Amino acid sequence: MINIIISLLVGVGIFFLCTQFALHWAIGMSLGTLSAIGIFFLLAKFIMKKITVIVEASNVELTRGRFDKAISVLEAGFRYKYRNPFIASQLNSQIGVIYYYKKDFKKAEEYLKKGIASHYIGHCMLGVLYMKKKDIENMKKVFKATARASGKESIVWSLYAYCLNHVGKKEEAITVLNKGLKKLPSDDNIKANLRALQNNQKMKMRAYKDVWPVFMLEKTVVRQQQQPHFMKGGGKKFYRR
Repeated sequence: MINIIISLLVGVGIFFLCTQFALHWAIGMSLGTLSAIGIFFLLAKFIMKKITVIVEASNVELTRGRFDKAISVLEAGFRYKYRNPFIASQLNSQIGVIYYYKKDFKKAEEYLKKGIASHYIGHCMLGVLYMKKKDIENMKKVFKATARASGKESIVWSLYAYCLNHVGKKEEAITVLNKGLKKLPSDDNIKANLRALQNNQKMKMRAYKDVWPVFMLEKTVVRQQQQPHFMKGGGKKFYRR
């Protein structure tokens, strides 16, 4: 990545500059390392501000129901993909989520596969798409990665269990919910879903309110004239992980 290379070059330059002034190599190494870290932080912050502006502009288009325009705005951010790590994968996740919301599942999968696991909504959507295709192996792989990256998000565990149960793997679904309770021992939604499966009842996914409908696994009403829940606060959340 460009910012990393620039930072390393600055750090190396500071190191050799120190040696020219006959300073001990350890001092030069320390100053070079600190300079590299500082430069990278400043460059990264500069690029993040630019990307945040793009994401916020995309969110404005979403609130107006102009999804294609929102995607176009996000795609403009790819010009920075070589500057900071994970920019491309984050943008791919954001775009994939919008395509999923549009029910263009083929395009959604194309982008979500290039996304990042810490974007848990997008990665969960990818898991759902694999579930619908009965690609159980990839479904499990995606949800496991999402759980590792976003294990504090209750919907991840419940949705993983829901998909397992949907493909006839109820015992595995129960195991997943028990793992979720280890991460979130006081989570009422996971507890309720665990009890439901243990009693051969339907999982209580609507308890997740406006998050659950975006996965479109039940005939629930999603108000498309409003900005989707998973994009609200996108500017800050984009770089949370």
